Amino acid sequence: MPLTKKVLEDSVRLGRLRRIKMTLYIVQVVMLFALAFVLVFVIGDATMTPSLYLPLDQFAAVMALLLLVVCVEGFFFRIMEIRFARSSSAKHLMAKNSMNSSILFAAVGAVVTIILMVQPVLAVTEDAAQKTGTATAAEPYSFWSRDPLALQRVSELQASASEMVEVYLVDDATYQDHIDSIADMYFLRLNRDDYQLAGSLSMEVPAMEHTLLHVVVNDLSSPGAVVTLTLVKDTAEMFTGIVAVIALAFFLANVAWVAYLIPIERKYSQGSIYK
Repeated sequence: MPLTKKVLEDSVRLGRLRRIKMTLYIVQVVMLFALAFVLVFVIGDATMTPSLYLPLDQFAAVMALLLLVVCVEGFFFRIMEIRFARSSSAKHLMAKNSMNSSILFAAVGAVVTIILMVQPVLAVTEDAAQKTGTATAAEPYSFWSRDPLALQRVSELQASASEMVEVYLVDDATYQDHIDSIADMYFLRLNRDDYQLAGSLSMEVPAMEHTLLHVVVNDLSSPGAVVTLTLVKDTAEMFTGIVAVIALAFFLANVAWVAYLIPIERKYSQGSIYK
């Protein structure tokens, strides 16, 4: 009779534990959507016109932190579930499935960490995002300072030409107000020092919000000159900093969890019907 009573109590506790876990997960998902709205549309100033801009850098950091919290919560609930399971087979199966899931999560965390923390690997992804184009006096080159999701920003502009020209980097407001006055753009340019182009030139692009920029060519000394441009992009600091650290913590937590479960899985595997 006492054994039957304990089995029933453990079954009830296991059911309650799973309901609590599901309730917590639902609450956290709702919180995640609420934070997404605040960070993207309120703080991030998301826009749909004149171009799509949905900044996800801050939201990605919050989402990564919340996933880490959910992961640790999952460890706690799994410990309780194994404790209240009614048979060695169930305990063994829970431990084995949890280990397999954690190995997969650890692999994902390791890949994200390597991409964001190892500079040569990160450089490959940034180089793949570089964009090239051309500009002339008649057709300026335009680009956005950040991509539509704020994952990368243009940090440098490399220019080359066979003739001597001047290159001005101006924002869209300046360009629209002084579109017919190249002299005004000279005084209002963002590249204060690096603007005379003879062969090749590298211009630093100031860090700014999602802004439309124009590369204006002054070819008075070399009419018809064509300037070749390359946009050099950097990954957002939010990813290379906070998200990378959280990804590393995610990897270490899952590795530690697998190490903790190994003796538990072996303990109950002998009496388990599952192999």
